[in-house]
Amino acid sequence: MQDSKKTKKQLLEELAALRTRLTLLEKEQKSKGSQRDYFSEKIIFLESFIDEISEPVLVIGTDFKVKYANRAAYNLSGIKNISRKDEVYCYKLLFDSDSPCDKNGQKCLLKMVSENGKDVTMDHSTISENGEEKIYEILGSPIWGEEKKLLGIVYTIRDVTQHRADKQLLETGHDFLEIRVQERTSDLIDLNNALRQEIAERQKTEERLRWALEQAELLYKVSPCAIFTVNTDRDITSWNNKIEEISGYSYKEILGRKCKILCSEPTCGLFSENVQKPIINHECTMRTKDGRILTIAKSADLLHDPKGNIIGGIESFEDITKRKEMDKALRSERDKFQGMIAATRQGLHILNSDYEIEFQNDVLKNIFGDQIGHKCYEVYKKRSEPCEVCRMHSVFQKNQIEHAEDIIFNERHYSQSYAPFKDVDGQTKCLVLLRDITVEKVNRAKTMRTAQLASIGELAAGVAHEINNPINGIINFAQLLLEDIDKGTSKALLNRLLNEGERVADIVSKLLDFARQREDDQGFFDDVNLSEVVDNSFSLFKHQFHNHGITTRITVPPDIPPLQVNPHQLQQVFVNLLSNASHALNERYPGKDPNKILEIDASMLEQENKEYVRITFKDHGGGIPEDIVDMIFTPFFSTKQQGEGTGLGLSISQGLIKSFHGQMHLESKPDEYTSMIIELPVKQENMKP
Repeated sequence: MQDSKKTKKQLLEELAALRTRLTLLEKEQKSKGSQRDYFSEKIIFLESFIDEISEPVLVIGTDFKVKYANRAAYNLSGIKNISRKDEVYCYKLLFDSDSPCDKNGQKCLLKMVSENGKDVTMDHSTISENGEEKIYEILGSPIWGEEKKLLGIVYTIRDVTQHRADKQLLETGHDFLEIRVQERTSDLIDLNNALRQEIAERQKTEERLRWALEQAELLYKVSPCAIFTVNTDRDITSWNNKIEEISGYSYKEILGRKCKILCSEPTCGLFSENVQKPIINHECTMRTKDGRILTIAKSADLLHDPKGNIIGGIESFEDITKRKEMDKALRSERDKFQGMIAATRQGLHILNSDYEIEFQNDVLKNIFGDQIGHKCYEVYKKRSEPCEVCRMHSVFQKNQIEHAEDIIFNERHYSQSYAPFKDVDGQTKCLVLLRDITVEKVNRAKTMRTAQLASIGELAAGVAHEINNPINGIINFAQLLLEDIDKGTSKALLNRLLNEGERVADIVSKLLDFARQREDDQGFFDDVNLSEVVDNSFSLFKHQFHNHGITTRITVPPDIPPLQVNPHQLQQVFVNLLSNASHALNERYPGKDPNKILEIDASMLEQENKEYVRITFKDHGGGIPEDIVDMIFTPFFSTKQQGEGTGLGLSISQGLIKSFHGQMHLESKPDEYTSMIIELPVKQENMKP
C-alpha cells in the first residue's frame, strides 16, 4: 500500500461529501425515476473515482459482507483468485480469516461502531515478507438508513508506519532535548553549588590544617617515641622531648650537629640506595651522651618537598634494651620449662574455650602431628562435633584439676589430666597432659590374666581331682561287673556306663593339663602336634556346641609338621578363639540354625623362603564393623556387653602368638563371617629341603 498524502480529516470530509451526494442521488432517483440512467452513470463515475483512491476503502454490511471495496483494498488483501463480484466477508478479505475478528481474540470494528454509534479508529499491525512491521490506521464510519438504522460501515485504511516512526522520532528528539537542557541546567546549578561548597571547604580545611599543625607540634613534643629530623647533610633539624630523655642531649646541645653522634654503627641506612624505605622496626644500637649503648627499634623514611625532591629524613625509635633483657630471661625460663616437660615424656597441649588446640609440645607433635588450630574432638575423638560430655567445660565450671577416661590412638593408651588456668589475654584455658600408659595397662592386664588363670587352674585342678577319684571307682566297678556278666541287656548298659565314664575321665585329664600352666613354664617350648592341641581344646566345648546347635567342621591334614611352641599357651589361644566364636554364633542365631557354623582349617604356606602353618577359625556370626576392626587387639577393648568380657583375651592371645615368632590377624565381613588367622613357623629341622 502506498503512503497517503491526504490527511485523515480530508478523507473523512471526502467520504462525508460522497455519502451526502449518494443520499441526494437516491432521493432524486425516487422522485425522478426517469433519470435512472443518469444516476447509474453517476454511480459508475463515483465507483471509478473511489477505485482510484490510493487508500483502501470498503463498505461493510451489518452481516460482515463486503458490499463494496476499491482496488486498493483488494491489493492490500493479497488474496488471489477473488473476484470483485464474489461475495466475501470483511474478515476474510482483510485478514484472510474464516471467522469474525472477535472470535480470534481481535477487536471487531463493525461491532465497535455499532455500539458507539460514531466513528471509531483502531490500529492494526502486520509483518511484511521482508520482516518489517507495518502499522495501519483503520477508520470505521457508520452508514445510517431511515430512522437511524445502521446499514453498515465504511472502512478507510491508511499506512501510518512512517508517520508513526516520524512522530516517535520527533517525540524522542523532543524528550532528549528536554533531558539535555535539564541535565545542563542541573550541571550548572551543581557546579555553582560545588564552587560555593569548595570555597567553604577550603576555609574549613585551612582552619583544620592550622589546628592539625598545632596538634602535630604538640604530639611531636610529648610523643612516647623519640623523634628527630635531619637535612640532606645529616644535620639534626628538630628534636623532641623523649629523645632528650633517652640520649641525654638537650635541644640546644644537639641542634645542627651531625646525627652520627648518636650512632654506634659504622653506616647509616637512611640515605643509602641499598636500603629499602621506609625502614620499619629495625633493631640496632645507639650511644648516649654518657657513653651507654642502648638497643633500639628504629623506623625511618625520607622527607620530600611538594615537587618530590628529597629534603631530609625523619627517624623515630624506642628504647627496647630492658625488653630484650626480659625476652632473654623469658626464653631461658621457657627452655627450662620445656626441658622439664620433655624429661617427663608427657604430652602437653593447651585448649581454648572454642576447643581449638593453641599449643602442642614436641611429644604430642611426634604422636599426633602438628594439630595447632584444629579442634580437639576432631584430633583425639575423630568426631565432627564436640563430645556430649566435655571434660574441659567441667573443669572450667569447677575450677579444679580432673582426670578423664583414657583415649586410644594408634593402639596406644593415654591417660588425660585437665587443669584450668587464666591466660595473659584474660581468657580461661585448659592445660591437658597426656601420658602413655600402654605398657602399664599391658603389664596390668598380664598380671590380671595370670591371676585369673591361676585361680581358674587351681579351681579346675581341685574339681578335676574331686571328680577323678569317683570316676575311677565307677570305671573299676563297671569292669568287675562286666567280668561277672556274660551277655544280655545288663552287659550293654554296663558297656555304655564304662564308655561314658572313660569319656568323663578323658575330659578331666585334659582339664588338668590345661590347668597345669604356671609362670614357671611360660618359656617352655616343645614339639607340639597341632591336631592334638585342636582336639584337646575342642573337647572342652564339644558338649556346649552340641547343646547350642553349632556345627563344627575341623580340617587338619595329617601331614602338618610339629610346631615348636608352648602347648599350654597355644591351647589357651585356641580356647579363647572357640569361646569368642561360640559367643558370636549364639548372638546371631539364638536358637538352632543350619548356618550356625564354625570352621577350623589348617594348611601350609611359604613366606620369604620360610614355611608356616596357617590355622583359621572362621565363624559365620555377625562379623565385626569396619570402624572397630583396627581396635580388636587393643587391651581392654571388647565388643561384648559390659560384664561379659574383659577385653584382654585377643590382646593376650596375639601376644602369645608373637612370642612363638608367629602372627595373628583377622578378616571380617559384617553380617557374614569373622576369620581369626594364626600363622606359626614350622620347626627348622622339619622344613622341606
